Amino acid sequence: MEHIIVAKVENKPGVVSRISGFFTRRGYNLESFTTSTTETPEIYHLTFKVKCEPDDITLLVNQLGRLEDVIEVYETSGISTVTREIMIIKIKCPPEKNIEIVQICQMLDIKILGRGDDGSVTIEVVGSGQKLDDIKKQLEVYGIKKIVRSGPICVDKMT
Repeated sequence: MEHIIVAKVENKPGVVSRISGFFTRRGYNLESFTTSTTETPEIYHLTFKVKCEPDDITLLVNQLGRLEDVIEVYETSGISTVTREIMIIKIKCPPEKNIEIVQICQMLDIKILGRGDDGSVTIEVVGSGQKLDDIKKQLEVYGIKKIVRSGPICVDKMT
């Protein structure tokens, strides 16, 4: 089962490396790991996507919370959050499919980034992980030449 963990940590050299190593040492494979500064430059916002059992996630969050330089850590299930991912896809676009692909992009709120000399179109999709999965499936019929996808970024909603 996939889980998203959010951590706020002190922005010090080596902190991100130590925390990613924490997962490796315990045998967890990170599906994705995103870091960024926050509104406070001394604090980093880390978002992890990890596959593990529900019992393991509680232990993992508790252990992360005890690490030096960790200010706050939580798992997002059961919490109201805004979560987004980005996917950039290069798909085949023969001339006879051009209008069809443009219409799909308009209908699904997909941004066209450019067209290649090789008859391809590069597009950008932003949304939930499920949205990206669904759009990828729809576009597979045209032929995906390349795909790059970020992991999630996540923030709790203000109540």
